Amino acid sequence: MASREEKQTDIIKAAIRVFSEYGFDGAKMESIAKEAGIGKGTVYEYFESKERLFEEILKFSIEEFRLGLKESLEKGETIEERLQKCSRYNAEFLSSHMDIVQIVMQVSTLSKEIRVQLFAEHIAILKQYTEMVKAAKLNGEIRADLDEELATYCIAGSLDLFSKQRVFMNPQPLNEIDHKAIVDVVLRGLK
Repeated sequence: MASREEKQTDIIKAAIRVFSEYGFDGAKMESIAKEAGIGKGTVYEYFESKERLFEEILKFSIEEFRLGLKESLEKGETIEERLQKCSRYNAEFLSSHMDIVQIVMQVSTLSKEIRVQLFAEHIAILKQYTEMVKAAKLNGEIRADLDEELATYCIAGSLDLFSKQRVFMNPQPLNEIDHKAIVDVVLRGLK
């Protein structure tokens, strides 16, 4: 028998599929229940409303991203390898979660609670980049006088926008995205 947490995750995954097919407004709790193989009442035992379920999808997705990013950072030996792995992971995650991005674009308001939680996850993601920067400074891979906070923002912003551009704006096959090029610009600058 599935644990409460496993059942909740199953409902979230079913909701992602239903929201991506019908959009936020067109998705019905009955459809989500059917997709999850449970009764509508069971969905309401876990989530009080469609809006609350959507917020849980966001939390679930950003946490999944953070954990995957952490794993990517741990795989590289040098800052250059780590950044390339992060860039690749970012593009792969966006590509495999396009449905969630489309849903987010449809919903205009989020509760204060979910905004606070999403912000906390965002800070945790930035902290992962900052730890990488600190380690690279200690290893002599980057300048010792580099502002760690500024470097973190430049890295996170560059990799994020690069991946979004390659996945959404100018779609390219994932295996053709030149992650080495963006990492070269991040590490070596424009001059």
